[in-house]
Amino acid sequence: MHVAIRGGFVTTAVLAVAACSGGTSQSPSLASQGMSSAIVHRGMPFVPAQRYTAAVPNAGGYSTKKSLVFVADQLQAAVNIYQTKKLGSNPASIATIHVQAGCPYGMAMDAKGSLYVVDNCGGNDVEVYGKGSTTLAGTITNGISNPLGAAIDKNGTLYVSNYPASITEYASGSSNPSKTITGGGMTDPFGLALDSAGNLYIADFGASAVFELPAGGSSVTNLNLQGLQEPIGLAVDQKNNLLWETGGSGKVVNVYKLGGSTSPIETISSGLTFPYAISLQNKGKPAGTVVLSDLYDRNSGADGSVFAYKAGQYTPYATLTNNVVLPTGLLIAKP
Repeated sequence: MHVAIRGGFVTTAVLAVAACSGGTSQSPSLASQGMSSAIVHRGMPFVPAQRYTAAVPNAGGYSTKKSLVFVADQLQAAVNIYQTKKLGSNPASIATIHVQAGCPYGMAMDAKGSLYVVDNCGGNDVEVYGKGSTTLAGTITNGISNPLGAAIDKNGTLYVSNYPASITEYASGSSNPSKTITGGGMTDPFGLALDSAGNLYIADFGASAVFELPAGGSSVTNLNLQGLQEPIGLAVDQKNNLLWETGGSGKVVNVYKLGGSTSPIETISSGLTFPYAISLQNKGKPAGTVVLSDLYDRNSGADGSVFAYKAGQYTPYATLTNNVVLPTGLLIAKP
């Protein structure tokens, strides 16, 4: 066992705060280690610095032959990895990455299959893991501040959303930001997603808005989408030009036609309590599959779930609960 005390970690436990309602709920294995069940949402732009003890040091790797679902779990301070094809049977994870600082939120994968994990909870970095590896390969700290979301475009440019509100860009292979985007009405940028043209979409739960950063641009534009309540997560179906948005405390997921009406073409609400992270597979099989996390009511003591939707469907075909506690980040991809 080891105790990580890096990147702004504190050595005193942080009191747990419930996500929205003032109660508490913690994983039994981490409650005594100072991990809080507080999540980033409206009124809480970041989670305070925390300490944790990784139960098992990272070791070994995992197969990358087929599509995988990566579930970042704040209370476990880990990313659990599942085979997409087995989601229907609520499978066990095939591997786990214990983050080295803070707690994991957004994730992205580059063309080489390297996984990028942003660390909130005082981690203040982006951890990089090589294809199929659970061993830390490097970190990015310059320009990072209470990070939440990540996306990587076809040129390998990494985008990270931060608080105070900014989007930092990193050229492929660089750990220094090439550009920092601020202003334009952004307050609390979180989820990031890219369309096929390289335009970046930004969910901002503080501004109750979704912004667009054009490919190569330096300023954002409010898309003035209707029906937004607390936009947290975003995913883009690049083939059909659809934007999925998770609404947090609004208890809905909206789907919009990019370039079309500002009103949603579909709204999903059945069975959702606090829809949070979301990801959509655009390359490889099963293309178009969507995964989204529901954090439930943390005051009730219930753990979260991950729902999976087949391409073009708005009713889940699978529910993942196996070793899922507080799923604050998601990525579905074929490495």
